[in-house]
Amino acid sequence: MDKFPRILGLIPARGGSKGIPGKNIKMLAGRSLIQYTIESALESLLLNTIIVSSDNEEILDHVRQFQHVKIPFIRPAELALDQTPSIAVAQHAVAYYEDIGEIFDYVCLLQPTTPVRGKGLIDKSIQEIIRSKADSLVTIKKIPEKYNPYWAFICNENRFLDPAIDQTVLTPRRQDLPGAYYRDGKIYITKTDLIKRGVLLGGNIAGYINEDEPDINIDSYADWEKAEKWAANAAPV
Repeated sequence: MDKFPRILGLIPARGGSKGIPGKNIKMLAGRSLIQYTIESALESLLLNTIIVSSDNEEILDHVRQFQHVKIPFIRPAELALDQTPSIAVAQHAVAYYEDIGEIFDYVCLLQPTTPVRGKGLIDKSIQEIIRSKADSLVTIKKIPEKYNPYWAFICNENRFLDPAIDQTVLTPRRQDLPGAYYRDGKIYITKTDLIKRGVLLGGNIAGYINEDEPDINIDSYADWEKAEKWAANAAPV
């Protein structure tokens, strides 16, 4: 690319959460849950446009207090179901902007359920996908060695154990285990062309290792309690 790519920051926030009703605007240590993600997005110098995609007027009314965060549409109800995948929400946003003649090179998906993002994490991730020329990127953390997939087994129909990953010889030593990582859900960045084809993570996938932050992903009340404990003791991030 001859010029710096245009990047859409997309914050999805539907209203129908069953695990924690109203969680996107539920207060966590004096701030709504979605506010943590909005504030992280607003700190970015590389996101061209930041939008919230929601079907819920209460959420949208709450979001209107934040300058420079756009609400270009109300998300259709059929795209705000329990089973609606993130890719469908991203496709809807991309199509909306293309219809009005605004083109983005990447979509940066920021889920409110992962509220803790250190300063600069979004821009560092953007810089990494551009530097690596990857098609998509996700923030990741290392899997503890005892849970490494090369030491994992599945139980077959005879109730014997088979290695979860096919290996000629089982990896015997911790020192010989390959590095394995899991996505922490904080940041997904994908080329718009890939989004339009229905893929959120695909092609050449880059990972931005993010080991220095709490791993908080809120889907249940137990997760919320963990977040409250973090918030009660955390220094500003």
